Amino acid sequence: MAVQSAVLVFLWLLVLARTAVIPDECRIIELIDRKLQYENRVMYMSDYFPIDYQLPVKYEEILQCQNISSLQISEGITVDELRFLWGIVSENVLQSIWRVLPQRHPSRSYIDDLQNIFNKLHAGSKLEPSDVINDILERLWLPGGKVKSVAPRNLLDDCWRVLHALYQESCDLCVPRTAPEETLCPNGTVPGLSPAQRPSC
Repeated sequence: MAVQSAVLVFLWLLVLARTAVIPDECRIIELIDRKLQYENRVMYMSDYFPIDYQLPVKYEEILQCQNISSLQISEGITVDELRFLWGIVSENVLQSIWRVLPQRHPSRSYIDDLQNIFNKLHAGSKLEPSDVINDILERLWLPGGKVKSVAPRNLLDDCWRVLHALYQESCDLCVPRTAPEETLCPNGTVPGLSPAQRPSC
């Protein structure tokens, strides 16, 4: 009886801890989502850069919808691990962009703000990534590796799309109607609702 009571208390504490964490995480995700709105990405990552400017980044920094699908379907990676990977890769992308910005560049404060928000995302996280995730992070952080030139805005476009694929349902994110050419991850990209089911802002 005492063991059953202890188990019930433990499970109750887990529920309380979970309900305490989710809203905090969603508040951070909502902040990131607002910062990554279409107008901001165009202004800070396109208008304020030279025409056709491209940034050399590692292949691991290009995290797109198909990468998320492949990791979950082929490798069995959990949603929590995908979120963890997305956060780490996004932080790395922001650092890569920040490093090329001159001191007085108008996009510098925007990237600073995003970095500060992302720094809070995994604070206190106790997730133990799988070997697959650790291998990706090792390639991301070690010198060398394959490099590709990508427009800064494309990097943040991918960041925003994957954010919606991973958090739209659990954090009740809406889809802005500000740009007709704006697209989210296609149907079947996991997890999340189909675009037709997603609420519009």
